[in-house]
Amino acid sequence: MDNYNDNDLNKDDYFLSNMNSTLNVKRDYEKMEYDHEWLEKLEDVIPYIDNILRNPKRFIVNEEEVVKVELARRVTVESVIHLTQHTNLIQDIDKKTGDVKPSKILNINREESLDTYENRFIYTLINNARNFFEQRVEASGDKSYYLDKKNTNYEANTRVGTEVVKVSLTIHAVDKNVSGMEEKGLSYADRLKRIKMQLDGFTGTELYQTLSRLHVSPVRSPIRKTNVILKNPNFRKAEELWNYIQTFVSKDKKEYDKKDYFDNGALKNQYNHAALLAYIANRVIGKNGSLDSESKIITEMIQRLIENILDSDSSITEDDLKETFNKQIQNIKMRNREKAKVIFNIFDDRFDREIKFIEQGIELFNSEV
Repeated sequence: MDNYNDNDLNKDDYFLSNMNSTLNVKRDYEKMEYDHEWLEKLEDVIPYIDNILRNPKRFIVNEEEVVKVELARRVTVESVIHLTQHTNLIQDIDKKTGDVKPSKILNINREESLDTYENRFIYTLINNARNFFEQRVEASGDKSYYLDKKNTNYEANTRVGTEVVKVSLTIHAVDKNVSGMEEKGLSYADRLKRIKMQLDGFTGTELYQTLSRLHVSPVRSPIRKTNVILKNPNFRKAEELWNYIQTFVSKDKKEYDKKDYFDNGALKNQYNHAALLAYIANRVIGKNGSLDSESKIITEMIQRLIENILDSDSSITEDDLKETFNKQIQNIKMRNREKAKVIFNIFDDRFDREIKFIEQGIELFNSEV
């Protein structure tokens, strides 16, 4: 093709005005960020619950019952005091000796009990923690990830004079990342398994089994501030977990975006101008396959690029363009210098090795001579 004359820009206008183009855009985006704070909270508090279960708080229960004398297990001071207060239980008194023969007497059985408010609080907390754990395992996952697929298909045809031009461009772009979660060498699955074993183990302790057999009522919020709960460090940590479970709100982030459409706005216009720039660059192909008039083509491409920028943002000034171009030129020159340094270093290293190899050969030759 002969070099274009001064009417080239007019022909470029024909390129755009006669253009018939379509731009199909597809996007499939998915992002999932799991927040595992709940897992860390359980891991932190479980040892304190274990301390409580190993040394549960007990209290003495006195069961009082008035029984026949022959059924009484033992007579205590309380039994005597009760008898003096209930003389109707005296059957006979020996006037000579003063001995008293009661028909019935107070019998007191003392037993230790685990049915305290604090223990019922721990019992309820264990049940709540197990339910909370199962719910979070089902809702959460071990790896956060994102996947972003973008497919664009651009098809265009136009006419410039007698020249028929067709442009076809397809871009497939995939961006993805998966991040796992480990703590002290343990995988997410290992951590879940360990916590489940610990929580299940709590149900086999004396405190849990005893209160389960008694069918005690579960404790409900707000928790009573007893001295034990206020002052015992193990119970304070247990209350932290209780409050965390009661007020828990998932912080997992889920994002989805699915698109499949034909763009007829600014994006397609950008592709149209990009096709024009590619068409201008294509002019450098001469009749014999060589490149012709490179400086003229570069000038035309720059002109079209500036026009495209101004069309996108008319507020850009000449100084802004100069500053932007100067920055990009300096950045490209700097990257080229860095590339040159790397190449020179590779050659220097190679030359040094070759010289050492030659010197070793000469030394070997001289030694043999």
